[in-house]
Amino acid sequence: MSKKTEKDRARDDEDLDDEDEVNDEGEDEEAKAAAVHGRDDDDDDGTEPEDPYWWTPHAVLSALVLIGLLGFFGMFNKTPLARLAAPVAPEPDDHAHAVAASPAPAPTPTPRPPRPAQSAQAPREMFGAKHLLVMYKGSRRAPPTIERTKEEAQARATDAMKKAKADPSKFADIVKEYSDEPGADRRGGDLGKFPKGAMVPEFQAGLEKIKVGEVSDLVETPFGFHVILRTQ
Repeated sequence: MSKKTEKDRARDDEDLDDEDEVNDEGEDEEAKAAAVHGRDDDDDDGTEPEDPYWWTPHAVLSALVLIGLLGFFGMFNKTPLARLAAPVAPEPDDHAHAVAASPAPAPTPTPRPPRPAQSAQAPREMFGAKHLLVMYKGSRRAPPTIERTKEEAQARATDAMKKAKADPSKFADIVKEYSDEPGADRRGGDLGKFPKGAMVPEFQAGLEKIKVGEVSDLVETPFGFHVILRTQ
């Protein structure tokens, strides 16, 4: 190769100087353009400015994942959040706890007054009697065959009483002749033994007026007219 002459070398230096000037001019134009568009050359590195809320999507996603896990493990069934919202009862103090824990005293039973000794019940007075009964129409339990009036029944009973008083030993025969009581003729009018109060009051009163073996006067009851022979 031939060595460059001084003239050629000078020409090359001039060309390099021209290129530098062109480059400097281009850089000045780019700087001016950057100033116009509001940015510096130092920021022109090809990256966008950083977003200050870049963490928001990550936080939302994390919250959704956490809620899903809580729901999977049943944390929302009988959720404790409802318990947190409910008012909490105040804790009782020691005095109230002691009062509630101590049992209430049992009521003292009231002693009953002693029962008076029951007196032995006196045996009821017993009576025995025979009787004849003359009924009339309308008297109690009079059979339909009885047609006599009350006056007629009274007169008939008076005749029977006179005969019985005259001879008490014939009382059974007088019963068969005069008494209207069903079955009286077979029993001779015998009522057997009975306690006081077993008969109607009128009959009981007439019986108590006579002694054993005596014949009563006429005794009127709702059943008719009676003649009574006391046997006890």
